[in-house]
Amino acid sequence: MKGLILNNLYTVEKGIKSSIGLTILAISLLLFTQNPVALRVAAFLPFLLIPVNAFEVLKHDDKSGWSKFELTLPVERHKIIQSKYITFVLLFSMSLVLTFVLFYFVHTFLYPTFTNTFFNFLLRGMGGILAIAALHYPLTYLLGTEKSDTITISSMGFCFGMFFIVFMLLELVIGTVDGFDGIFSVTFFAVSIVLFIVSYFVSYMIYKNKEF
Repeated sequence: MKGLILNNLYTVEKGIKSSIGLTILAISLLLFTQNPVALRVAAFLPFLLIPVNAFEVLKHDDKSGWSKFELTLPVERHKIIQSKYITFVLLFSMSLVLTFVLFYFVHTFLYPTFTNTFFNFLLRGMGGILAIAALHYPLTYLLGTEKSDTITISSMGFCFGMFFIVFMLLELVIGTVDGFDGIFSVTFFAVSIVLFIVSYFVSYMIYKNKEF
């Protein structure tokens, strides 16, 4: 398992480094503007730049022929799927840590950044990329990487759809009470986690029954 995960990371090593560099530069510039809108963008931007490298692993595996070769390795198929999801979670965690480090630096030396707005948009950013991944992986295993454009568009549409569905259902159930933004952000993130977990089992079922 460790070897599979390391291979996944090495495959997109350059992309990860570039994404981290771009994230640091972009967030730094956004935070130094002290603009409220820029602060919101900076809170979720890392999750749009870094974790998506995990999706590139699937493309590389298919193009290089690794996706077929790894089936000959002495590992069970569910561990192959686990390695892809764990790779995503590692990059997701990296985004979270990087965000907190940069915001903490600005919060300590320049101005307060750990506000309710920050945490709301952080949760929405995390929930958004989890929702995208929840559909991206099963669709890729079902349709293949050659349909990557369709899969990307569908995954983003699914993310926005879930965002508004959760918002409308929550508004219907509790109304626009005080602290609604925070409640919605936490709920959307929680729903996205559930979708991501379900996605793993769906991907495994597709992968297990797929002919290579």
